[in-house]
Amino acid sequence: MRTGATFRLTSDHSGSAAAVTRFLDLEPSQAFEAGDQVGGRSSATRRGSLWLLSSKLPPSSEVTDHLHWLLDQLEPKADALWQLTDRGYVADWFCLAASQATEHAIELDRLLLRRLLALPGDLLLDVTGDD
Repeated sequence: MRTGATFRLTSDHSGSAAAVTRFLDLEPSQAFEAGDQVGGRSSATRRGSLWLLSSKLPPSSEVTDHLHWLLDQLEPKADALWQLTDRGYVADWFCLAASQATEHAIELDRLLLRRLLALPGDLLLDVTGDD
C-alpha cells in the first residue's frame, strides 16, 4: 500500500503562491506561480498559481494519518484559509491510496470528517492499483 495526502490551494486570478506563503506564515512543500513552465521539457506554462502542503509521513501510513498530520498543521490557520478562499483561491485535500485490489480499506471516521469540514476544500480520493 502506498498512500499520501496534500492540501492544495490554486488560483486562476491574480493570487500567487508566494502570497499564500506570506499570508499563512507557513512554508509549502511545493509552490508554483502562474507563468511558470510546466515540466522540464514542456513549452506549456501554468495558467494559475499552486500552493501545496504534503504530509511528511511515510507512504506506508494510513490515509487518515496523513490527513490528521495536515490538519495539525492547518487548523491553527483556519481563519486565514477561509479568507484565502473568500479571495478566490480554491482549496482541496488530495489523497492517494495505491493498493492491490481488495487489499485495503480506507476508513474516514466521524472525528476526521468533522475536522475536515471545519476547513475549506473538497476531499479528493485517488484510489488506484499499486503498479
